[in-house]
Order: sequence, then structure tokens, then C-alpha cells
Amino acid sequence: MAKPTTPVEEVEAVRYGEAEGGGCDQAGCENQEAYRCLYRDRRAVDCSWVACPEHLNVVEGRAYCLRHASVVEVLALALARGTQVLPPDLDNRCASLVLWVARDMDEPVVDRLVRWGDSNMSIINDPAIRYTRPDRLRQESGHWERLWALATRTGIILRVGLRVDDSRPETIILTGGTTHLVSTVPPWIQRHLSGESNRASPSDLVERLAFQQELLLALDNYVEKYGVSFPKILITARV
Repeated sequence: MAKPTTPVEEVEAVRYGEAEGGGCDQAGCENQEAYRCLYRDRRAVDCSWVACPEHLNVVEGRAYCLRHASVVEVLALALARGTQVLPPDLDNRCASLVLWVARDMDEPVVDRLVRWGDSNMSIINDPAIRYTRPDRLRQESGHWERLWALATRTGIILRVGLRVDDSRPETIILTGGTTHLVSTVPPWIQRHLSGESNRASPSDLVERLAFQQELLLALDNYVEKYGVSFPKILITARV
């Protein structure tokens, strides 16, 4: 008697951009099978990066260069929460920078909120990175922001934000409540701006951890000074 066959799971097909004959743009890669990144910005300008499948990231079945894949992740997450954001300009790194730094900061920030809170408080940890343009006439710069918070039934008592402004796309801003705690350029961005090699090195992890600790120390000092109880006008504010 023949054994029943087990259905093979269907593998979702990945859509690649136009194939290019010049090979992968990634430094040191010799793979000649290369495709153009599928990212298109709000002005309908296409990304010119060409890479092999190994150096492209797939988001929702479509292949993008490493930088724009993280931007598309941000846009997809925002859309899943009911907010549609137009794709930023090709050279706009703001959303991507917030995403990468927030991933490193998430666990230690949540650990602190657990420690600072009590049984009457809840933790708000929204992974969506939101885009805000404060001036309707678009005369002021917008910003991309990731938020954490401690809340009671009456509202927010501690709001922690990680943001990057469109006007300063290389600068990470950490906020506590409405106060800017740190405005700093990550060391790997500093190297890129100075023209140094951005290739991974053994010191990268140490560098990232030192940068993370700089932000966390500023947050710790803020809470040590002001605590987690703020004026009523802030308690009623929404995240």
C-alpha cells in the first residue's frame, strides 16, 4: 500500500526588480546575478542600487536594498496600524535610523519601565514608527519617532521617545516627556559622513553598546531627577 504523500508547503515567490548585467553593487561581492532594488519614493523616483539576492532584503515578498528594506518595514507597520505614510525620498535615512536604534533600545527601555512602574501602571510599547509634521503648511520639519510609555488609567505619566527630524537626518534625539535629553550623531553615521569605511569591524558591537549606554544613562538621570510623576497637563497628553 502506497504511503500518503505529505503536501509540500507553498513557498511565496519573491519579486525582484529588473535584472542587471553589471553584477552586485555590494563591496567585495562578485555575484553577477543582480537585480535592481524595488523601492520607489514619494516622487516616483526609483532606487538605483543593484544587488544579488544575498544582499537584498525581502519585505512582504518584494526585494529591496538593505537601507530601503528597513524603510519599507516602517511603512508596512504603520499601515498595519491604520496610518498610511508616503515613501520618503531616496536619500532620507530618518525612518531607517530610528528603526535600527530602537531595536537596540527596546529591551533595556522596557526593563526600566518595568522597574520604575508599579501594579497600578501599564507599559505602552508600540513598535510602530510614526511620522509627524507639526505644521500643516509644511513650513516646519517633520520627524519620525518610536515611543514607549508608562501609563495609569488617567493617562501617560512617563513618555520616552526616540526620534529623527527630517531637517537633521543624521541625529538621534532621545526625549523624556517633552524634554530633549540627548541629541547626538551615532558613531557609524559619523564615520560615513567623514568618508571613512562603513564596513563592519570587530569594534562595531562595542561602538553600538557604548552609544546605547549614552542614551540610557541620559534617561536614567532624567528619571532619577524628576521621577515618573509629571504635571497634570502631561498626564492627560496622548502618546
